[in-house]
Amino acid sequence: MKQWNLERVALAALLVPMAALAQSRIDEVLVYPGGAQVTRLATAAAGARELVLTCLSARFDPDSLQIEAPAGVNLGPVQIETLPRERAPECANSALDESLRKLEGQRDVLAAESAALETSLGYLKALGSGEARSTPATGIAATADSIRKTAHEALLRQAQLQRQLADLDQQITPLKGERDRVAAANPQWRSLRLRLSTTKEAELRLNYRVAQAGWAPSYRALLDTASGALNLERLAQVSQQSGEDWKHVKLRLSTAQASQKVGQNPPWPWKLDIRPPVTGGVAMAARAMSAAPPMPAPAIQSSRALGEPEQERFDLSVFQGAFATEFVLPLRVNIDSGTQRASLSLGSEKLQAKVLARVQPQSEAAAYLVADVAKPTGAWPRGAMQLVRDGALVGSSTLNVASGEERLELPFGRDDTVRVQTEPEQRNAANTGFIGTRAEHRYGRAWVVENKHTLAVTLQFIEAAPVAQHEDIKVQAQFSPAPTTQAWRKQPGLVLWELPLAAGASQRFTADYVISAPKEAQVTGLR
Repeated sequence: MKQWNLERVALAALLVPMAALAQSRIDEVLVYPGGAQVTRLATAAAGARELVLTCLSARFDPDSLQIEAPAGVNLGPVQIETLPRERAPECANSALDESLRKLEGQRDVLAAESAALETSLGYLKALGSGEARSTPATGIAATADSIRKTAHEALLRQAQLQRQLADLDQQITPLKGERDRVAAANPQWRSLRLRLSTTKEAELRLNYRVAQAGWAPSYRALLDTASGALNLERLAQVSQQSGEDWKHVKLRLSTAQASQKVGQNPPWPWKLDIRPPVTGGVAMAARAMSAAPPMPAPAIQSSRALGEPEQERFDLSVFQGAFATEFVLPLRVNIDSGTQRASLSLGSEKLQAKVLARVQPQSEAAAYLVADVAKPTGAWPRGAMQLVRDGALVGSSTLNVASGEERLELPFGRDDTVRVQTEPEQRNAANTGFIGTRAEHRYGRAWVVENKHTLAVTLQFIEAAPVAQHEDIKVQAQFSPAPTTQAWRKQPGLVLWELPLAAGASQRFTADYVISAPKEAQVTGLR
């Protein structure tokens, strides 16, 4: 294969009127978090001396254009012409334009029928008044009844047509608004003319980049609380506003960031010097300058033209920390240019979760379900996640597989069938030691957790115990029953009980603390 890189493109070249137009189509698209590379196929006829492509989006980057041709095809220079939309009416063939033409055609048919009914009703009125004067008395009743029935049917049909016309207008109006928005955002078309020579028919590949496209990951977690089966579905939200519809294309999604930093700034030496002495107002100004924050770096002017509508942006940070991975969809897809996002499935992974009923009375006297699973393998960029518990949507969260935790915990909402009762806290204070040299504070806490499920649950109960930050503060703690650990997630003071709780059973937890410090000390954190 030969490859020809277009480094500089002439944007004002005129097309030769006798040049034959070639058919082309978008075959493949590689989408990045903040852009896309489009591959377009075009066929050059045997003996052709030039290839002309029309109705190309004016949003692609001309400097990114690459043309590949098979052996035996010699490629020459390329010229590009940019035309306003009104000078290229043949390019109005998008799905939006087709939908509008179809609806407007339906409206024309209904409007014509409504006008015909209006004409027939006028004729019936004139006929009725004429026959009333000329028809014998014995036939007036029958004629009047016939006119009445015909007019009744026509009026009913006309009312039906008016409702159908109103429905069509409701469909046409937003489509016209969207068409006008797209036309304002993409007011130009491009035509490409390539000089070449080939003795046989050949297929050329044109690759170019567009910035008005991107994708973001999303997920759906479906939990079966009875078995602990967790199905983690991987989705991609793809959107593009390139001005070209992607019809029946091969789609690839990459986590690579094309705009990320590719090199380092040059190093600078570490220079030492002695500042000359300064006095008076000069010294004050020098101190003020040394204390002032550094000036921000000059802003880089956006390449977006002034007045051009702001395009939808994609959050590149969701891919930080993940290796570049590419997802290839097995089937060809359609993604039209517009503001709508297409949701595409990238497969799923079945996991086995440990379902926990977690209680943290410090924040709320309630139990919440948590699915504890091993982290899935592969690339899972950070993204939004829907949570479905036993077939019901319970809310949304964020999937962050790259977190520092050893395992993955997914929240699945409140469990009202596990009830938590908090008993009133017991407090008292006293002075101890030699002539009352230390102040002592006592706290007594207790909770009762009851399982109203018909099945046993694994209960996690987490208490935040006091932790001394000064050597003069002494803390004595007593728990019942004995906790599993007093440093949950390696954090001292987070006391964890983890135990099975049978159906219909209850468990009481108690925590008693004695906190002492020098009498004159002001201890912070006391409640």
